[in-house]
Amino acid sequence: MLLIDDTRVATGRQAQTAKAQVRDTVHMRSSLKSLLDGFIDYAGTFPPAGLTVTQSFDNYLRYLRGPEQVIVSRFAISSKALPELIEELDRRPTAPEVPITVIGSGSQDLDSWHDALETDAGLMTEFVNEAGERAAIEAYEVRIPSNDLIETCVRDMKAFDQVDAFLELPWGPGMTDSLAVIAQSEWLAAKARTGGATLDAYPSTASVATFIHGCAALELSFKLTAGLHHALPKIDRETGAKAQGFLNVLAACGFALVHDLTTSELANVLTSHSAEDWRFGDAGLSWKGIDLTLEDIDDSRGIFWSIGSCSVEEALNDLDALGLIAGGR
Repeated sequence: MLLIDDTRVATGRQAQTAKAQVRDTVHMRSSLKSLLDGFIDYAGTFPPAGLTVTQSFDNYLRYLRGPEQVIVSRFAISSKALPELIEELDRRPTAPEVPITVIGSGSQDLDSWHDALETDAGLMTEFVNEAGERAAIEAYEVRIPSNDLIETCVRDMKAFDQVDAFLELPWGPGMTDSLAVIAQSEWLAAKARTGGATLDAYPSTASVATFIHGCAALELSFKLTAGLHHALPKIDRETGAKAQGFLNVLAACGFALVHDLTTSELANVLTSHSAEDWRFGDAGLSWKGIDLTLEDIDDSRGIFWSIGSCSVEEALNDLDALGLIAGGR
């Protein structure tokens, strides 16, 4: 298996630690700023947006200059599209350095898993060598074929230990055990999918609550992806599924970490769809009287890193409609 071995591959944790506080291009209460600081990894080439690399990259560069910069972090792109991204960088010699999270190839079994890792490592190494200082691969995200293979998959990920590596876990039996194995590695992070193109791609609220509770209990870094386009829970128009709200999942992690809420209590947080349940101030936030200080929020965001989303404007529009921001729309 090829190794990612280049000093230009960045470490995302270092980048996040060095990051200045959220820029004031939109006006939010301090607690909301802390909660939403760089919480979206923009994935415009993925469904439902399904944009070209050119369209997606144009959007991302625009977000870095606009009000969206408050909530946007890395540019998410599939490993197979990295050669196209080099072409986009070549066309924009004055673009700022781009932080990248690479979405790995799919696999169905252990053999295809090993093939996928080797292919991805080769594509990433080639990208790093060609991109130079114009872009930095900060993270690598890949779905394991089965929770039964978690121990082998964790060992195989040592080839990617120079970047922040996220193992996406399938929903179902063995997921909780997989979280424990990932936590034992002391450097890998977890990932779960919260939506998709079909109804069955959306996990139950209880499953999401269990995942968040498990990561918080283990102090295991994680991210979520897909289906998180709206601030509060909403019925997805295309599938009829109950989609999670990004405010709910972000705050739920803090409540699990600080107040040790049970999974059923977290499920109540996740289903809360009324803006009246929430209070955002400059000293902290509150949901139905349960509080998080700014320090609590920072601690929870140290665990819940980001969500992957192809929609950034929707997030700001939702926050604006709820009266939570001003100055950007």
